[in-house]
Amino acid sequence: LDNLCLIVDNNNLQIDGKVSDVKSSVYPLKEKFEAFGFEAFEVDGHNIDELIMTFQKVRQTKERPSVVIAKTIKGKGVSFMEDNTGWHGKAPNEEEYRKAINELNRMGE
Repeated sequence: LDNLCLIVDNNNLQIDGKVSDVKSSVYPLKEKFEAFGFEAFEVDGHNIDELIMTFQKVRQTKERPSVVIAKTIKGKGVSFMEDNTGWHGKAPNEEEYRKAINELNRMGE
């Protein structure tokens, strides 16, 4: 079991809106996984250093599965997509694509 590691992208969004508004009984995730015997870790899913440190802890977990619950922001870095349920399963048009790429490139500078 210590070879099993789940990764949950917890951006609190689903196609119908915020999870907390549509199906709030999903939370608290960490405690629910722990109740099923998982070693549970909550991390900032946008923080690479924190993710690396957490996966090092996962490697040290023995005799039970692990779950990494990564709190993320859907569409992070793209102003018109960020935290917007309308982009679930929707592709940007050419103009939106260019704007998104420009915004993402500016983040990397």
